[in-house]
Amino acid sequence: MKRLLPTLIVVMLLFLAACDSNRVYQQAYDFEKSGWHMDTLPSFTFEIEDNRPKNVLLHVRNSIAYEWRNIYLTYHLQDSTGRELASELVNIPLFDPKTGEPKGKGSSIYQHAVPLFENYNFPSTGTYTFKVAQYMRKTELKEVLSVGLRVEEAEE
Repeated sequence: MKRLLPTLIVVMLLFLAACDSNRVYQQAYDFEKSGWHMDTLPSFTFEIEDNRPKNVLLHVRNSIAYEWRNIYLTYHLQDSTGRELASELVNIPLFDPKTGEPKGKGSSIYQHAVPLFENYNFPSTGTYTFKVAQYMRKTELKEVLSVGLRVEEAEE
């Protein structure tokens, strides 16, 4: 029995580590209860250690009480020297415009995974920074709970 327990623990740890083997980086920025202020620019810094293609996804979490059907965001991807590699204004639909049904996964809190880059080849290995800002007409976006970034290995 004493031999079985360490073996079982090692097997469990290997199983847990293998659950998300494609993930290179994943982090979320949680907003205060008041919401996402226009001056708050979440920033995510991550390492790229190889030249294989990557998928980059933006994660947005909002509650059912979010008052608009979409959200406009701008993002900026920079390399370690601060050189901007990509920048874009994106419109993310959070609710169906006709039915009002929420998109994304959840029941009262919804998670949206928005692909920004698919099979993207970063110019080189090194440190990269991704910044995102809300670009709505409101100073404070209530009911946006968090925004995050995921970088994963592209499937071959």
